[in-house]
This record gives sequence, structure tokens and C-alpha cells, in this order.
Amino acid sequence: MPAPLRHACLLFSFYLAGAAHAFAAEAPRPWEPDAFLPVTEARIAALPANEQPAWHAYWAASVERARLLPPRDLVDHTPNQPVPVGTFQGGSYSQGVKLNASAKWFATAEARTIADKVVKWQRPTGGWVKGGDYSRDPLPADDHHDAWSNGTFDNDSTLYEMRFLALVAQAAGTDPRAATWRGSFLRGLDYIFAAQYPNGGFPQIYPLVGWYHDAITYNDDAMVHILELCRDIAKHKAEFAFVPPELAARAGQCLDRGLRCVLATQLRDAAGRRTVWGQQHDPLTLKPCAARNFEPISECSSESVGLVQFLLSLPPPSPEIVAAIEGAMAWFPAHALHGVHWDRDLAPGNALVPRANAPDLWARFYEIGTGRPVFGDRDRTIHYNVTELSLERRKGYGWFNSRATALPAAYAAWKAKLAAK
Repeated sequence: MPAPLRHACLLFSFYLAGAAHAFAAEAPRPWEPDAFLPVTEARIAALPANEQPAWHAYWAASVERARLLPPRDLVDHTPNQPVPVGTFQGGSYSQGVKLNASAKWFATAEARTIADKVVKWQRPTGGWVKGGDYSRDPLPADDHHDAWSNGTFDNDSTLYEMRFLALVAQAAGTDPRAATWRGSFLRGLDYIFAAQYPNGGFPQIYPLVGWYHDAITYNDDAMVHILELCRDIAKHKAEFAFVPPELAARAGQCLDRGLRCVLATQLRDAAGRRTVWGQQHDPLTLKPCAARNFEPISECSSESVGLVQFLLSLPPPSPEIVAAIEGAMAWFPAHALHGVHWDRDLAPGNALVPRANAPDLWARFYEIGTGRPVFGDRDRTIHYNVTELSLERRKGYGWFNSRATALPAAYAAWKAKLAAK
């Protein structure tokens, strides 16, 4: 047998031996009862007495800020049955703002015109919607009067707009519009401060609208990116030099509370060892919870990578941060799939095909307690084989990823830095 073929067969045999249990045939199961619960006054009233005042104040502030908006349609329109392929498009992202341009570009008339549009798109709540088109002014039809119209951190909304405004204002020179851009930024910062839960977490949408949107949201690195912005403001990064000292200090406090939440939500295995995080966590119990109908309660590989990268960036690390990093870094190699590639179009089997030198692969979701990959469909069924899903969900979601391949090098550099101290 030729050496390349022999090597591929060995890799595939190793994969089959290591993952046979993980992908063993098993009937789908339904979601757990109460897989996610919104924040409600009744749930707040059931908290320990010493925790209730802060949460009652938070609830009242959310209700008050929601009054800045016209009435919303707060009915969940998420489909709960399979839908045709192409019915739903990919994530919605703001158009026009860019953060990776040259410093010179932020001083151009083009950048300043976009900044004017960004200010006009800001919601009365202080945040921004996702999918704003900053090539034009907002139209009445852009307000869909739904939950997303409140303002959100989803898909980097609000955060990109704020960073963009700060960079344009920094390059503005004597342009009198800089005061307007900075004022808009500060309203966004107030939105962030108001949205943070008493325990340090952040919802996906604020003011609160219920459903899974109230969960502490690590999905798409939403909370990580909020904390990174607060860190940069607290450190007086150049483009944020205009932020008043008292607000920069509040940003640092926001960061500290958020970090405590990250550490408190890290999952542990049956032996009490730290592992990774869920994609979302209940805002009151801090337990992992579900989100969209195809996103079950689980250990989540991708978002946990973002959280580890964030923790690695924090100097100097406390013993709690060190323990969190070490626990997660032990989890990733134990759950990696080696020598295989995910083929979205492959219907039979488990859609994983042998490929020599393929980067390590992780399922997005792992069942808590068993460590088996799990996959969700729109009817809230949980499957152990991705090819069992409806075609639209099988092909329309990132069920596997190689994001954690970036961690070993960053972890090694972090360990070397610690050893040098």
C-alpha cells in the first residue's frame, strides 16, 4: 500500500476509534424543560433578599429606558419547524463602518460622512441595531418595531459604531462635528453601563425583551467584545482620551464586574474541574441555557476560545484567572477531532471525512456530562449526528470549527511570560 494512502487509513482508523462513542447512533431527544428563562419580576422576587434590591433597580431602569421607544412587537417569530433552504440568510452586520482602515482614512470626508450617518442611526436607548446601512440616513421603514429595534450587542452592533466614532473623532482636527460624534459615543457608553447586569453579565438586547435575549450572551463573542472596549477605555487608549476620567473609571469597574461573571460562569465537570463555558448563561442562576431553537444547552467550543483568548490578554492574571485558563486548556485537546474534515454536503454517515494534515476540529456544542457532540434542529430536537438535521439547518450553521487551533501558541506565550516574572 502506498505510504500516503497508508497514512490516511491510519488517521481514519484513529478517528473511528476515538469518536465512535461520540457519534454513536441514538434517537434524538427534546430540549430540557425551561431550557431558557427570561428575567422577570417574579424571578427577581425569588432571589435571596440581599440580591433583590440591585435587580429590582435594574428591572425598573430597563422598563424606563424602553419607554424611550414606540411600542414594540415582542412576539417571538422564530420558526419551530424545518424551513426550506435559503429561507434565512447569514448574520446581519452593519454596513459602512470599518475599523481596520489606515489612520489617514479616518480623517477623510468619506469617514466623516459615515460618522454623521452612524449618529443618525443611534437608537433613543443609546445603542444601535444590527444591520445598519451607513451609506444613507435611516428611514422610518428601518424601524421594524420589534425586539431588535431596542439596540443590541449582537454581531458587534453598538461596539463597532462606538469604536468607529472614536477613531473618526480622534482624526477630526478642528472639525466642529467631532463634539457630536463624541457625544454619540458617550451615549453609547451610558447604554453599556445601563445594560450590565448586577452580576456583571450582559444581555444580547437592551432594554430587556425576554426570551433567550435576556441570557448572559457569550455567543459571537458579544460579551468579550464589550469587555475589551471597556478595557481600552479604562486604559485611556489614545482614541478614547476624550472620555471623562470618571467615566473611564466606570469602564474599568464594568470590566472588573464582567470578569467576575466570566469566572463564575465557567462550567465544571463531575470531579469539580473547570472546563469551558456555554454559549449563553441564565442571568440569575448563571447556569448554561439554550438560545435559538437549534442551540441547546451545552458546552460551547467556539465561544470558549474567545473567552480564553480574552483571559490570556489580562495582565497580571490572578490565581482565579490562571485556574480558569488551565481548566479550559485541558478541555480542548480532550475534545478535539483529528485528521478529519467536515463536509456540509455529505448526507450519509456523520459528514466527517478523513483528510491528512487537516487542522483539528471541534463540534460547536458538546453535551454536558458526556462530552458528546450534539446538534439542534428548529423543532428543538437534539441530535447526535449532524446529518440527521433538516437540510436548511445542516447546511446553514457552523456545527464544527477549528477556532481552538489558535490557542496552543497563545497559551505557550502566556506561560513563558508568567515564567519570566
